[in-house]
Amino acid sequence: MTKLLMGFRSGLFGYDSGTGAAPRMLFPGIQPLSLAVDPAEPARIYCASYDRGLWRSEDAGETWLPAGTPQDYFSAPTPGTIEPRETTFVSVSTQPEADGRHAVWVGTEPSRLYRSGDHGETFECVSLLDLPSRGGWAFPPRPRTHHVQSIAHGADGRIHVAIEAGAMLRGSRDGRTFEDRVPGSPIDTHVLMTHPLAPGRLYAALGDGLFTRGHSFAESRDDGGSWQYFGGGLEAVPYLYGLAINAGDPDDMLVAASRGPQSAHSTGGSSILCRKGDGWMEDAEGFPSEHSLIPVLAADPSRPGRWFALSNLGLFARERGAAAWVRLTTRGGWRGLHPTTLAVLPG
Repeated sequence: MTKLLMGFRSGLFGYDSGTGAAPRMLFPGIQPLSLAVDPAEPARIYCASYDRGLWRSEDAGETWLPAGTPQDYFSAPTPGTIEPRETTFVSVSTQPEADGRHAVWVGTEPSRLYRSGDHGETFECVSLLDLPSRGGWAFPPRPRTHHVQSIAHGADGRIHVAIEAGAMLRGSRDGRTFEDRVPGSPIDTHVLMTHPLAPGRLYAALGDGLFTRGHSFAESRDDGGSWQYFGGGLEAVPYLYGLAINAGDPDDMLVAASRGPQSAHSTGGSSILCRKGDGWMEDAEGFPSEHSLIPVLAADPSRPGRWFALSNLGLFARERGAAAWVRLTTRGGWRGLHPTTLAVLPG
């Protein structure tokens, strides 16, 4: 059995694959945007929500309590807390601190970064707003603001932060200092990842392909010092909003692609899945592309080669070596649900 946590705009669901049971609502009324698992304590999970701050679970997502953000709407921010309620991304450092704990990192809207060394009990803020590229940051649907879209951790503990939209930033291990965007680096990153078997390598699924041909996907092999773009095969679907990497093979990648934002984020559009080979090739046999919101992707950390895709049409899986995707959930009840995040818990 594999346990998954599935985020929608209407709440957080749990699903146990292999049991035949329906997804269970675990946290109604929240809009989860990001989930992160503590590598030292897999039952400890963090959830960043758009308008209700950060939450923490100590029992693999069954129950949740607020972390780092005062929940009284009428109280003033207090020291050690996350000021914005719009928490847009959460991650846990892959490298332990001297005391054995793993730092928790939270990004917000507007773009600020918060760090906790005590499992989310208290936070310190790292401002990103004094960097020279700051004047060009803007999120197209709300151009007067911007946010931290994704956070990734390098093998040496270096932190990488993607701002939507405007910059890819590279910070020190403690996150107290940041370099501004490197010339030629991505501007509109939707998913940023690293892989434990590929030290120094960064992967980025982008919206850049809409305005620069061939810039749908990017990699760095020197920990963000320089970037190379790989868009061959994605010319008709240059807009990427999903990325997963095989847990056992850092060269085996899957992306979710669409013609553009409207097609990706509306049920009247379409999205496809593509796998990396010599170029990108469609790999969506069994996955319904039409009328599908662009799916959230995840790779099983415990079973290399196993993939999951979550859309408004259901939860789908593809086993290692299988010829097609298989729908795990029933067709009914999914239409109208907008997926936001997906986490496969370690087995």
